[in-house]
Amino acid sequence: MITNKEDTSFEYKSEMNFEQKQMFRKLFSEKSIPKAGFWNLSYLMSIYATLVLGFFTVQHNDSYLLNFTVIFFSVLFITRQMRGLENIVHFGSHNNFSKNRKTNDLLTNLFAAWPMLQDVSQYRIFHALHHGEYASHQDPCRIRLENIGANTQNINSNKQLLLLIAKWMPQYVREFYREVKSDIGQVSIFLVWHSVSALVLTLLHSWQLAAFVVFSWMLIMFVSLPFLRSIAELSEHDYELGDSVATTTFNNLGLLDHLLIHPAGDAWHSLHHLHPTVSWWKQRKAHNFLMKHDKAYRGVINRDKLWQDIAHFPIPKQQAVN
Repeated sequence: MITNKEDTSFEYKSEMNFEQKQMFRKLFSEKSIPKAGFWNLSYLMSIYATLVLGFFTVQHNDSYLLNFTVIFFSVLFITRQMRGLENIVHFGSHNNFSKNRKTNDLLTNLFAAWPMLQDVSQYRIFHALHHGEYASHQDPCRIRLENIGANTQNINSNKQLLLLIAKWMPQYVREFYREVKSDIGQVSIFLVWHSVSALVLTLLHSWQLAAFVVFSWMLIMFVSLPFLRSIAELSEHDYELGDSVATTTFNNLGLLDHLLIHPAGDAWHSLHHLHPTVSWWKQRKAHNFLMKHDKAYRGVINRDKLWQDIAHFPIPKQQAVN
């Protein structure tokens, strides 16, 4: 297995010329508080808007079918948006908000990490190991999968995969929050953050709305979100395929990936590992640029149909660019 940081970098060596590399860095390594803040707040506020809409729909409607439909799609959407907040914490650990570390971390924490029981400075510690010790036995993402036995299971279908995820879920939740170092201090900040939001909702409307929102947030975050996160993480790497980032990391570019499983730039995971300075709102354009100008990048694995591939992790046909 790989233990040397330089050895993890491939197989892949950019074939862009000097001018193209300069243009790539100029176009896509952007740090922007307004842009990052806009996208971050869009995820956060859409969660609250959906929860409030669900409260009023259920409260004032007697149709079981309508209520079930609203609840089902609301949970699905909120789970997706919460995963987006987690992905923003991830990109925040790469300082996507600001070059100033204190400003970057404060904004990332306030609008993405703290409501999700995380802290970006703590997240940065484990995530730096994931990049720097990729695929080694110091890689925390690999360690977590090994601890829950995910790498020892014979998974032959998506049904088996879903049953396995359900089986390991309690241990997976513990492993995840242990890995991102969510200690008692983070629990305290998390409770304060949601207490303040509950107070605001109580003052604006009622304690019933506040209780509904907070309870729903907790239920989705600790039950539904880990399930989606498991699928997302399992679809990003397969450590058994090889010894390099380029051969074991995937861009997941299917419709379901963009709509549900990989929000906030997470779909382009190969791109992120090969070019980690690219901001999350620039991932698609950066991918298109590399597909056009970098022959080596066209060799990374791009999956178009996650549910067809995830149980077997086959190497799909590579994209071609004329």
